[in-house]
Amino acid sequence: MLRKNKRADATDIFLFLIIIFFLAVSFVVVGFANSKIKSIIDTTALNESAAYSSISSSFGNINDFVVQRGFLVFFGILIIGMMVSAFLIRVHPVFIFLYIITLGVSIFVGIYLANTYEIIVSNGQFALLSENYAMLTFVMQNIATILLAVGALSMIIIFSKITIGSGGGSNDL
Repeated sequence: MLRKNKRADATDIFLFLIIIFFLAVSFVVVGFANSKIKSIIDTTALNESAAYSSISSSFGNINDFVVQRGFLVFFGILIIGMMVSAFLIRVHPVFIFLYIITLGVSIFVGIYLANTYEIIVSNGQFALLSENYAMLTFVMQNIATILLAVGALSMIIIFSKITIGSGGGSNDL
C-alpha cells in the first residue's frame, strides 16, 4: 500500500542513476541532432541570409555550452533533492541493510549503464561530438564512485539523526 506522507525511500539512489543515464544519452542525441541541423543550414542557401550568423552561433552555443551546463544543473539538483529528502525522512536504523543492498545494486547497474553510455558515444558519428562534452563524459565514467559517495552521504544523513520521544509529533510531558 502507498503511504500518503512518503517523503523518500531506499530507491532514490536507483532513480537518480536512471535519470542521470537518460539525461546523458538524451543530451548526446540532442547535440548530435543540433550539429546535423547546423551543418544542413551551413550548406544550403539559408547561409546567405542576414540571420545566418545568429542562427549558426545559436546552434554552436547550444552544442558547446547549454548541453553541458544543463546536464550539470540537473545533476546538482538531483543530488540536492536526494540530500533534502534524506534529511526529511525518519527511518528506523534496522533498515540500513536494505539501503546498503539497494546502493550495491545501484552501483552494479551503474557500471553497466556507464559501459552502455561508452558504447553509444564511441559510435563513429557520436564520437566527435562527445569529445566536446567533457563534464558529461566524466560523470558517466565515474558514475560508480559518484553513486557510492552520494549514497553513503544519504545514508549518513538518514541514519545519524537523533530522535527523541515517540516521534508522534506531540509533546508528552
